[in-house]
Order: sequence, then structure tokens, then C-alpha cells
Amino acid sequence: MQAAKLEAVATPEGQTDQDWVKANLRFGASLPYNDLANCLRVIERHPDFKGRFKFNEMLSKVVDRGAVMVEWRINEIAAELQERFMPELPPETVGRALVIAANRGAK
Repeated sequence: MQAAKLEAVATPEGQTDQDWVKANLRFGASLPYNDLANCLRVIERHPDFKGRFKFNEMLSKVVDRGAVMVEWRINEIAAELQERFMPELPPETVGRALVIAANRGAK
């Protein structure tokens, strides 16, 4: 299976996603690792995601700007992360990273 090429999308600061990936993620060969650590880096550091996810103690769920992160929303975020940062990132990894980032953000 051939790995997808990262597409360059401009971030608010004018930096492309490809530049951001090179500066912030861990790599193996020519592509970033599709792992939990890199997924957390995107969710916690990238301006489009940083601080966006919170953990709702009452519901025991992650929320995104007040909307509960049900399965289809997690898959939607996973697809965006795959398109922009890590082509073969498993959606299950995104779900785990969202829970970790949301709990860290609650502190």
C-alpha cells in the first residue's frame, strides 16, 4: 500500500500543514508516525485544535465546542487528521487522543 502524500494547507499563521508537521511531529523514514503520541501533538499543539476539546464529567464524554463527540464526530476528526497530518492514522487512536487531551485540558 502506498502512503498518501501530505497536502499543504495554510494555517492561520501562514505556515502550511506540511511545514507544521515537519516542525512538530515525530518521523519514521519520510512520513510521521501514525501513533497516539503524534495524534496528541496535533490535538494539543496545532492552532486549529488546541484547547478545543473538553471532558464533560457529567456525561463522561469529550465535547467539542459544546457538542458531544459521538462516534461519527470522532471519525470526522480522524478523517481531517488523516487528510492534513497523518495519512494512515487509525480512528481508534484519535478517540484515545481526544480523551487524553480533553482530560489534560480540564486541569
